[in-house]
Amino acid sequence: MSKIAIMTDSTCGLPAHIIKEENLIVVPCQVRIGEDVYKEGVDLTAQELFDRLYSSVETPTTSLPAGEDYAAAFVEAQRRGADQILGLFVGSTFSGTFNGARLAAQDQPLPVELVDSGTTAIALGLLVLEAARMVRTGADLQQAATDLREMATRTELYALLDTLEYIRRGGRIGRVGELIANVLNIKPVLRVARNSLDVVARARSRKKGLAWLMDTAREASPLISAGVMHINVPGEAEEMAREVSQLVEGKPKLLIEPVTAAVAVHAGPHAIGMGFIK
Repeated sequence: MSKIAIMTDSTCGLPAHIIKEENLIVVPCQVRIGEDVYKEGVDLTAQELFDRLYSSVETPTTSLPAGEDYAAAFVEAQRRGADQILGLFVGSTFSGTFNGARLAAQDQPLPVELVDSGTTAIALGLLVLEAARMVRTGADLQQAATDLREMATRTELYALLDTLEYIRRGGRIGRVGELIANVLNIKPVLRVARNSLDVVARARSRKKGLAWLMDTAREASPLISAGVMHINVPGEAEEMAREVSQLVEGKPKLLIEPVTAAVAVHAGPHAIGMGFIK
C-alpha cells in the first residue's frame, strides 16, 4: 500500500501538536530583519518578530524557503517511509514558495503532486488538514491533488487590519490607499483567495469590521471547516471562533491560532481574521 507524505510551508499557521499528530512535513519560510535571516517556526515566532519590529528601525521582509530546506523536507519524507508526496503551499502570486517546491520536486525520485492553495495562513492550514483527511481515508495521490485544487477555489481568507502600513511596506498596496485609510481611521478588510489579494471592505471602526467578517461567514455558510487567526487579540479571536463554529457542519471546536511570523510581517499588530472552506 502506498504511503503519502504531506508537505506544506510554515505560513500554514498550524500548531506544533497538530503538525505532529498529522505527521506533516513543514518547510520553513524565511524572515529577514536587517542583516539577520530567520527560519520561521525554527528560530523566529510572530511575537518575537513584533518585539523586534517595535525596537528596530529595520523593516522585516519575507522570502521563500532556502533550497537546502526543500531538499531536507524531501529527504525527511523518504526517511519516514513515504513513496509519494503531496504538497500544498502558499498562493503562487504571493510568494515564490510554490515555485521553489516545484523546482525542488523535479530532482526527486518519488511521485510528487503539488497544489497551489491560492491563499495562506489559517486557510492554507485548513486545506492541509483536508489533505490529511483524504490520505487517511484512502485517497490516491492524483485524486487527492485534484480534489484539493477544486477545494482551493472554495477556500477564503479574510483579515481585518488595524493599519495598512505593514502591507504597504511589502508592496501590496499603494501609498495613496494607505493615507486615505489612516486619515479616515478606516479599518480595512482584505480577502486572500484564488491567488488574489483585495481590499473588500473599509469599516469605520474595528467593531464594524468584526461585524462585517461575521456577516460574510454567515453568507458563505454552511462551511466545511473554519479557523481563526490573530495577532495579540485572543479575546476577540475566541469570541469570533464561538460564533463561526455555529456555521460549520458538525459544529466542531475551531482552531484559534496566532498569525505566523511571515504573515505577521504584512498584517501588522492587532490583525484578526478567519479562513474557511465553503
